[in-house]
Amino acid sequence: MNVVVIGAGAVGGYFGGKLAKNGESVYFLVRSQRYEQLKQRGMNIKSIHGDFSFEPNLIREPEEIANPDLVIIGLKNYHLEGAMPQIEKLVVQGAKLLPLLNGVEHLDVLIEKFGREKVLGGLCYIESTLNDKGDIIQKSPIQEIIFGPLTAQDSAFLKKIEKMLMDAELQVTYTDDILEEVWKKFIFITSLSGITSAVRAPIGVALDDEVTQKFLRSLITEVYEISRARKIGLPDDTVDAVLEKLKMISPELTSSMHRDLQKGLPMELDSMHGYLLEQGEKYQINLPCLRAVYALLHPYKNGQN
Repeated sequence: MNVVVIGAGAVGGYFGGKLAKNGESVYFLVRSQRYEQLKQRGMNIKSIHGDFSFEPNLIREPEEIANPDLVIIGLKNYHLEGAMPQIEKLVVQGAKLLPLLNGVEHLDVLIEKFGREKVLGGLCYIESTLNDKGDIIQKSPIQEIIFGPLTAQDSAFLKKIEKMLMDAELQVTYTDDILEEVWKKFIFITSLSGITSAVRAPIGVALDDEVTQKFLRSLITEVYEISRARKIGLPDDTVDAVLEKLKMISPELTSSMHRDLQKGLPMELDSMHGYLLEQGEKYQINLPCLRAVYALLHPYKNGQN
C-alpha cells in the first residue's frame, strides 16, 4: 500500500514514521521549511516505545508519487485549507483519506468536497510534540488510532489498513460507529484544551480548584449538548465519563493548544471552540462557558511570533 502522509509533525511524523520503520511505502508531503529540515537532519523520533531515526521519502508535490492508496492527514486544522489542492490531486489519483485532525469541522469540509466514499473517519490519541530541532518527542504509552467508514467501503481495503497499523505496533481500533468515537474525543479534547489554555496550567490545577472544576463540568456539558443536537448517539453518562477520564490522567498533562499558546504559535481555536459556537447559533443553544473560553483565548489565536 502506498501511503502519503500530509504533515510530518508531531502526529503525522510519528504515525508515518512507525509505518516507515516497519517497511511500509510511506511518502511525506511537506512544506518547504519542513522539507529542508528533514533533508538535513532526517526524521528523529524519541519515544518511550523506543527511539529511532530514518531518512524519510520526502515529496513536495502529489505528482511525485504514482498510485497513492491512502492519505493520512496529520495537519493542524488551520493548515487544511492550504493543503486542499494537493489533497484533491491525490484523491483524483485514487487515494482515500484518513484524517487524524482534532475536532469534527474538517470532516464536514472533506465530505462536502470529496464525498463520503472518499473519506474515512479517524482520530488518534497521542502525546507528542516537536522540539526546537524539529525532532518528534512522544511522551506517554498511548499511541492509538481509531478509524472506520463513514459509508459503505471495501472491507478488504479497511482490513488492510488495520493490519498495516497493527503490524507497526500501534494501538488500533476499527469501528463502524466512528462518528461517535470522533465526538467522544472532540468533547474530551475541547474541554482539556479549553481549560488548560484558559488557566495556563496542566489539568490538575483546574481539577484541584472546586470553582474551576465546576466550570469544567459545565464546559463538557455544553459540548455534549451540541452532539445531541447533531444526533450523535453518545451515552447519557457522557459528561460524567469525560470528567472521570480527565481525573484519571496525570495531573501534569496539558494540551497541544496550551503548548502552542506557551510557544506563541497559532492555535486551533476557531476549528474547535469557534466551530462549536457556530453550531450553538445554528441549533439555538446557549454556550456561556465555551464563549468565555473563546473570548479569553481569542487575542492569541494567531500566535505571537
